[in-house]
Amino acid sequence: MEIDLRKLNYTDAIDIDTKVEYKDEDIKDSGIIHLDNVYAKGTIKSDMEYNYDVNINLSGVMTLIDAITGEEVPYEFNTEIEEKLENSLITLDLIAFLWQYIVLEIPMRFTLSNEELSIHNKDYQVISEEEYKKEKNNPFKDFHL
Repeated sequence: MEIDLRKLNYTDAIDIDTKVEYKDEDIKDSGIIHLDNVYAKGTIKSDMEYNYDVNINLSGVMTLIDAITGEEVPYEFNTEIEEKLENSLITLDLIAFLWQYIVLEIPMRFTLSNEELSIHNKDYQVISEEEYKKEKNNPFKDFHL
């Protein structure tokens, strides 16, 4: 979706109020499985130096892999974009421009699981502090800091 920035020569602002579609092939290798309901609303204005002030609210739902369970889970994002673009631009590819901000919203690790993890092996077991205090063989159970 190309936006003609030359419209700002004869109007105060360009309003953006659109749903943005990304195909699965466009988002491959990004860590995102699907992008749904991506919506951009805001304005592009020209400032005193004829640069472009971009103010857009970007929201949507990305489907990610849960870091614990490995299942596909939805992750809602909402971000405010405030950027100044140089005046040498004639058009703005909105899809490519917004993609930069979507990538910034991808969490490093995400989980919806709130289950306590049980980590153990044949040689060790990770337990909570309460479990540690309850163990019968613990010679330090009565020791308090």
